Amino acid sequence: MPMIWLDARNVNRAGGTGVARYAEMIAECLAGAGMKPTCLTDYAPGQAPANPHTPGRQIWRRLQSLRPHYRAALRGAGEGVGQGPCGAPWAVCPDIFRIAHVKFTHQGTLARVRTAAPPDIMHWTYPLPIRLEGARNVVTVHDAVPLTHPDLTGIDPDRFRRLMARLAESADMIVTVSETARQDIITHCGIAPSRIHNLYQAVTFSDEELRQARAARPPAPPGYFVHVGRVERRKNICRLVAAHARSGTRRPLVLIGPDGDDRPDYAPFVGDVPVIRLPWSDRATLIRTMQDAHALLFPSLAEGFGLPIVEAMALGTPVLTARGGATGEIATADAAILVDPLDVSAIAEGIRLLDGWGENDPARLALIARGAARAARFTPDAYLDRLRGFYDSLM
Repeated sequence: MPMIWLDARNVNRAGGTGVARYAEMIAECLAGAGMKPTCLTDYAPGQAPANPHTPGRQIWRRLQSLRPHYRAALRGAGEGVGQGPCGAPWAVCPDIFRIAHVKFTHQGTLARVRTAAPPDIMHWTYPLPIRLEGARNVVTVHDAVPLTHPDLTGIDPDRFRRLMARLAESADMIVTVSETARQDIITHCGIAPSRIHNLYQAVTFSDEELRQARAARPPAPPGYFVHVGRVERRKNICRLVAAHARSGTRRPLVLIGPDGDDRPDYAPFVGDVPVIRLPWSDRATLIRTMQDAHALLFPSLAEGFGLPIVEAMALGTPVLTARGGATGEIATADAAILVDPLDVSAIAEGIRLLDGWGENDPARLALIARGAARAARFTPDAYLDRLRGFYDSLM
């Protein structure tokens, strides 16, 4: 079986995003199949990463960016550095992720990493300007939102397009997480369809996570509506809050997730029913909050996959999300309430429909059942079959 390395750019750091969950799930799937990966990181686990804003550190990175290549070294638990997801070993290349961005910004080239015994496959779980020499390099590009909706992200679209061009030249293959994202990448980045594979992604909850969730404390009595994700314009927060107020529901709306760089001021749209804000929660509280919700409201304007959609379905929570794009693809028309995300009245009508269903209403139970069936498309076993077939094709 092939030797796999994964980058761990976000793993084990505070405030990990969906990208971190994506990397963790690949590691868990591979470990479960006896293909335990090595995690490449930029600092030894258990140590604090360097402060990116220290002036001396910034000068050091600029000087380091002039080097032709960088060295990654394996670390073991006996060296006091811990282990990666699922007990995976670590390889450390100091500060490589930030150095690579500096190098690409000033030189337009990728950082080239070497190691004594390269793996068969280096799977970058995010489009980073790095290549591991001696391995087949695979890059996951989660979406093309910086190009399709440049007004909804802080990522420079010109830089993103240049990075995608370099990765298309360097990577052996590109993978993504939905057919919508795949088509967007083909259209906006000019990459040949044969070089982009959609593998979707895995979604699951361990027995231990569910056990901890039972003991967690939700933010309100059961029956509220919930939105999970960054509070930013891309998530359509102002229209969601306005629709919640317009729907006439008496159920609170819980917004759970950190502030984005462009956090919108949704206060003017709040009605008489409270909007409860949770800027952060641990994994157990997040799961319990979704379990106790009457429904997930996720009318996002742009996604590559829409992880909360499948997580809610897997937990038995009905879903309202945006028609079209990746959200409509992942949810499908029969497994969720689909609405026009630009129409506040349409979102409000969807909320009103969900609000009118009691916990045991046949229509609600039927939607939950269809959601569970849809979530089964994204189980670890199903994902591992796709992932293993893809890796085999590279070998």
